[in-house]
Amino acid sequence: MGALSSVVSAAVPVATSALTNYQQQQYRTQTNAAEYQYKAQSDAADRVYQEQLQERRYAEERQARLEAQQQAERERQLQWQREDQLRREDQERERQAQAEQRRSGMAWLTQSQNLEAGQLRARRDAELQAADADARTRVAAIAQQSAEDERRRRDALRRAMGRTRADLGGQGVSAADGSGEAILLGLVGDTEAESGAATQADRLKRQAIQQELDNARRRNLLEQAQLAQKQRLDFMSKFF
Repeated sequence: MGALSSVVSAAVPVATSALTNYQQQQYRTQTNAAEYQYKAQSDAADRVYQEQLQERRYAEERQARLEAQQQAERERQLQWQREDQLRREDQERERQAQAEQRRSGMAWLTQSQNLEAGQLRARRDAELQAADADARTRVAAIAQQSAEDERRRRDALRRAMGRTRADLGGQGVSAADGSGEAILLGLVGDTEAESGAATQADRLKRQAIQQELDNARRRNLLEQAQLAQKQRLDFMSKFF
């Protein structure tokens, strides 16, 4: 009985130790399982977190790229607007410069044409004045020569009538007789005819002089009109 008790006493610790080892094994197993499950859950949670973090980074990067693209597009728009504004300003300056150049050219050509037209008028007016003075001189000379010729004809008629009367008196013919009167009237008629022919010739001379003067005036007006037309065409071809 004592031996049995000893065996039992010896077996109890062994059993207790075996039980404890089993329990410890079970505990470790459960602990390892719990740790594995925790680690798995933690790893899964970490992966989810990392995935979410990665997605946030991707989203932030996409947003940053989008904002950068939008900013670049805004900058391109602003740059285009600035360049377009500069182009418009350059075009406006060029347009103003061309307009100023056109105005200057028009003013210069107008002044040049006015000077040319004025010089032509001055030359032609001087020529007309000279032609008019020459015409008056020639007409005055014709009138003076006509008066001198008429005086000589009248003097010649008086002398001829005096000689005729003397001849008739020497022949015993009275100037009051029909034959004597006819002779004297013939002398007067010849003189009047000569005077009339001279007057007609003088009139034709004066008409010719006036015609020359009128032709000179018409040429003057025609040249001025032709110059004005030429200048008008030159002006239109250059500026319109």
